[in-house]
Amino acid sequence: MNESKNTKLNDKNKIKKIVKKYLTIVIVSIIVSLVLALFALSWQDSYTLLAYCNAFYFSGFILFFIGWIILMSNMNILSPLIYGLKTFVFMFAGKKQKLDYYEYLQEKKENPIPNIVLLTPMLASIPNFIVAIILHIML
Repeated sequence: MNESKNTKLNDKNKIKKIVKKYLTIVIVSIIVSLVLALFALSWQDSYTLLAYCNAFYFSGFILFFIGWIILMSNMNILSPLIYGLKTFVFMFAGKKQKLDYYEYLQEKKENPIPNIVLLTPMLASIPNFIVAIILHIML
């Protein structure tokens, strides 16, 4: 009887931790989205309906492409560029890379960026695009 209560408490604690993690990610995404939109508004130095529309498009595209770059990194499409750039910079510093290219690729395959980090900016861009399209229709 006591063991079943402990397992139920452990399950509830695990669920609370997961909910807290996802809620934190959603709140951070919303804050980043709003900061990007406010940055775009201040950059335009205009507060018309068109400026708000452009700001939400800007925020949506930036968040979407952050997620896209993370996806490309997980698929090792950007690895030649990143590894080559690191090697080039280290060459001027007089250092050598710890891993060769093959080992670097294997490490990236074994330790990819988690999917939650990949999906968060992409999903956060959707409300920005919806708001921007609604504002665009209102113009």
